[in-house]
Amino acid sequence: MGVRRTAAGAAIAGLALGAALGAATRRRGERDSEARLGGHRGRPVTVVTDDGVQLAVDVEEAEAPEFAVVFAHGWVMNRHCWHFQREALKGRASLVFYDQRGHGGSSAGAFDACTIDRLGDDLAAVIDQAVPEGLPVVLVGHSMGGMTIMAFAARHPGRLAARVAGVTLLSTSSGQLGESTFGLPGPVGRLAPVVTSAMFERMRARAALIDRNVALKTRTNLPVTRYVAFGPGARREHVRFVNAMAAATPTEVMVGFYNDFRVHDKLKALAAFASVETLIMVGSRDRLTPKVHSHRIAEALPGARLHVIPGAGHMIGLERPEIVNEALSDLFHRASRRTAAPESA
Repeated sequence: MGVRRTAAGAAIAGLALGAALGAATRRRGERDSEARLGGHRGRPVTVVTDDGVQLAVDVEEAEAPEFAVVFAHGWVMNRHCWHFQREALKGRASLVFYDQRGHGGSSAGAFDACTIDRLGDDLAAVIDQAVPEGLPVVLVGHSMGGMTIMAFAARHPGRLAARVAGVTLLSTSSGQLGESTFGLPGPVGRLAPVVTSAMFERMRARAALIDRNVALKTRTNLPVTRYVAFGPGARREHVRFVNAMAAATPTEVMVGFYNDFRVHDKLKALAAFASVETLIMVGSRDRLTPKVHSHRIAEALPGARLHVIPGAGHMIGLERPEIVNEALSDLFHRASRRTAAPESA
């Protein structure tokens, strides 16, 4: 039994450590490949939140746009994770990509501000400062970004009713993440929540050391990223791309938001989406926010459209970009019809 507990603990400790770590040294060919991923740039904008955090924003303009699409990325990612959506949807609408606080090029703020509610307020600031007044908005959120949209709905229902025409929730959850097993089976999975939380707190205490130890990051994270973030058949360059974004996220920020995931509960906030076009998508092999979470969201929103992508993992925008982009384009069409309906009535 002791050997089993030791092995289980080691496996989960590796999983926990890996969520904050990533690759920083790669062969030249791999660096060149990854430079193409996430290499798009638009008009830079800085959004300042009410607690002084500066959010890095990137805007792709469109001629005579019907609406603006605001993309909110997931935990330990950044705005460049939307690479294939940016390529496919450019020109269809004004596209607004931003880094969540503490991620990518955005400042972090206080540790106790690493909460989903705070992210909902940040999204309100992005809409107010980066989207022209009067232009309808479609919100697209992946993982933590989907939770961000839920918090926005809960905390700013007036803004949502006035501005938002459509919502897309990709690989996300409205709550009950506190007992996540990360897809690990049996006793290892049952131990995961306890061991992960304990390990993350140890990591926070050693955050400065972890964040500067590139060799440790390189060795530890890559297989963990491959396991938790992707389904079968993932491309190596996509895994390394995601791994590098995770590596760039400060450990303290990673731990702060993980702690808030455990108490995240926005099921009641979903009711606000009943009045807008809503799309829900998830991979059937998602280990971070399994499909049961998307089914729970869909049950609360019977008018929403739910797509489960066979064989895909958590990073569906990279793994299955054609499917995601087609679904987004369809949502844009439905949102456009909805925004035009009052004028034609």
